[in-house]
Amino acid sequence: MSTQEFPTAAIVSLTTGILLCDFSEMHKAAEFMMGHPIWTHHFADKELRRKMRDAVIAQHSDIPVALDGVTKENYKEHVAALEAKFGSTLLMRSGDGHMAMSPLDGIPDHLKDNTILVKV
Repeated sequence: MSTQEFPTAAIVSLTTGILLCDFSEMHKAAEFMMGHPIWTHHFADKELRRKMRDAVIAQHSDIPVALDGVTKENYKEHVAALEAKFGSTLLMRSGDGHMAMSPLDGIPDHLKDNTILVKV
């Protein structure tokens, strides 16, 4: 199993559901941790979010799973406090990919009729 460092803000974004960094940083960390591609709309899946949170907690049991009072005006202060406590990056193990979702999973019902699947 391989390991990689990710910004603490990206990892805490996965455990709290509050985006504290560029989405691309969180997305990259999520795919590495889970070991499979994650489509943007999959982040709305409660079960996947729980599995990502649990994967982080299994490796860093003291990472917060909730943050109170975070706003777009003060999120950088919260990130600074998290980095002061945990460091600017966290080492994460890669996942085995056994929880992969189909790209079509999680598409809202009102969009399914307008979804086009292209096979290459």
